[in-house]
Amino acid sequence: MKHWSSNNEISKVLDVLTSYPNEFWKYPVVIYYLKYHIDNDFENKFLVFLKRLLSVLLAGYIVTPTINAVKTGILNLNAEIIHSSTPKFHFKEVDEKELKEKIKKAHRNTVRMILKILAYQHQDELLPEKWEIEHILPQKWQPTFFTDIPDKEVKKIVEHIGNKIPFEKKLNIIDSNGYFKKKQESYEKSKVQILLNLSKKNSDWGLDEIHEHNTRISGQLFELLNEWGLNQADDLKIQDTLIPIPSEHMNDYKEFIKMFKKDDNNESRQIFLDIKKEE
Repeated sequence: MKHWSSNNEISKVLDVLTSYPNEFWKYPVVIYYLKYHIDNDFENKFLVFLKRLLSVLLAGYIVTPTINAVKTGILNLNAEIIHSSTPKFHFKEVDEKELKEKIKKAHRNTVRMILKILAYQHQDELLPEKWEIEHILPQKWQPTFFTDIPDKEVKKIVEHIGNKIPFEKKLNIIDSNGYFKKKQESYEKSKVQILLNLSKKNSDWGLDEIHEHNTRISGQLFELLNEWGLNQADDLKIQDTLIPIPSEHMNDYKEFIKMFKKDDNNESRQIFLDIKKEE
């Protein structure tokens, strides 16, 4: 049997959690591991547990960016884990509209977590230990580049999550005519798949692209957190441990099960993923 530490999905979730602003997350993770790691179905249940923990911690911090906002919930969760491998989560429910809006202007302490989650929908390999938060539209620009928008407004938009992406190194390119082409030359050398995809898809990058990307990221992240257990009633069952489908292939998968009249289960998902690998 494959050891749980070789599970890419578990590794990715744990890597995202390491970027949480404090170490509260470690206590329930360690307790869960010590209590259930010898169980036959540990790997599946551990992944479900980690994803739900990540969803409530990240969403909670995005909405209320204070280190003590989840303290009581964590203490209750620690106790619940002792009694069940599918513990109850006593965390404050997060408002969908508020969360989606605050994702766009994400607090600096959550940016790395968000970018990791988005990156890991496109690759299995973990990001390097040290990586930069790349501002696609640079933080510095020539005064003549935006003539009809106040600098103060541009500065705010540049810091939106839709203008940020993981990159291996820091670039020092000032926003001027043709700046994105110069950046693309460096982006093409990256191993970060989400960055490569963005670079290939876009021929230019400005404020309109940031607004569009903002909306897309906000919706995608909310759907992921919701799928992982955000605001979920406490009826977590082992059937929730479905093989994950990359978000960019989810629409294709839905068409696949509809076309062949299949149920949404692990067998159908594995067949679909095998077909994708052969394409």
